[in-house]
Amino acid sequence: MTQKTRLAILVSHPIQHFVHLYRALALRPEIILTVIFCSRIGVDRYFDKEMNTNIEWKTDLLSGYDHLFLPEARTITLVSELTINNPSATRVLRDLQPNAVMLYGYNHVTALRAFLWCKMHGVNVLMTGDGDAVSTRSPLKAIIRNLVLRRLLSWVSAFLTVGDQNECMLASLGVARHRMFRTPFPIDEASYLASRNKRAETSRGLRAELAIPESRFVFLFVGKLCARKRPLDLVDAWDALRQAGGPADRVHLLFCGEGEQRAALTARIAETGANSTLAGFVNVDQLPRFFCAADVLVHPAERDPHPLVCSEAVAIGLPLLLSDKVGLIGPTDIGRQGENALVYPSGCVPDLADAMGLLALSPEVCKSMGEASLRVYGESDLQAAVGGVMNAIRIHAGGQSPASLER
Repeated sequence: MTQKTRLAILVSHPIQHFVHLYRALALRPEIILTVIFCSRIGVDRYFDKEMNTNIEWKTDLLSGYDHLFLPEARTITLVSELTINNPSATRVLRDLQPNAVMLYGYNHVTALRAFLWCKMHGVNVLMTGDGDAVSTRSPLKAIIRNLVLRRLLSWVSAFLTVGDQNECMLASLGVARHRMFRTPFPIDEASYLASRNKRAETSRGLRAELAIPESRFVFLFVGKLCARKRPLDLVDAWDALRQAGGPADRVHLLFCGEGEQRAALTARIAETGANSTLAGFVNVDQLPRFFCAADVLVHPAERDPHPLVCSEAVAIGLPLLLSDKVGLIGPTDIGRQGENALVYPSGCVPDLADAMGLLALSPEVCKSMGEASLRVYGESDLQAAVGGVMNAIRIHAGGQSPASLER
């Protein structure tokens, strides 16, 4: 009988998107999975500073896979480099005796504790994260970071990469391509595919609730209303479209989210008269309805490594309109320029307005881009994520050579 691989996944807290991967991995007969949570953030109600609201996820975060909370979990109420600090992590790893440990980067104390424990005990590290080659740093910081990370990342057995930019960043730090295994970040696939199957009906229902006319072309923004996400650019682009004599009267802006720029956004909408709906924070159980009611997802952020709202949008079949600072643009990534995505320079409102006008007046273009999004999601679904993890395990915890593996 083939010996099973004991896989431990260490993560800061239960994250609504990632639990779907844990459930899928738990069904694999080749592995014994234990997920280790450093805190109870997400399970317990918490205040999201950037969202500026209290959040309690309306979804099951804990069933379907074996998990445990580290003893310090109840005392940790904030995710940051220093606050996620669980001295008990190494004891728990010693008790579990895993063959491999999956880490979400190296950006908190507990992850570094686990990393060093694995190095000392010869345990394989599988690392995932959404770092990208788009984000910029000062030259001095970049030099120091590169020197440190090259050494640190040389200890990692395999990298579970999420996209093209992620892989470019790792390659720039000396990681060989044969150590990379494409493992797309998961979403609540079952909910989104079920919503996609009744998209037209769901769209009509939600538009009626929100008083959005069926004739309007809806650009959807999903995220925190904060400076780095640049929600105000969308209103300014609508106004530029209006002033240029474009189809602004046909365009409707739908915002899902809360944050520090809510007041400024409300004021700008009133000033311009933009056709807009501020839906506020929308919990995960209702969010698929909003994607169904939209025609295009816009992500104007000035910095966002690999936003899962784009994966959710392509699962529904929406075209993407992206700032060039969104780190999931690439030929095999979620946002594929010229296929399912239009890309414009971050902060360039005239270019954003031009793209909005083009899409609002081009139903055939939108139809083609939407169909491309469905193809893209088919290559980036939960099965692909599970396949990435399993291939990494087979090679680095099972002794198989890369040539013997299928995609």
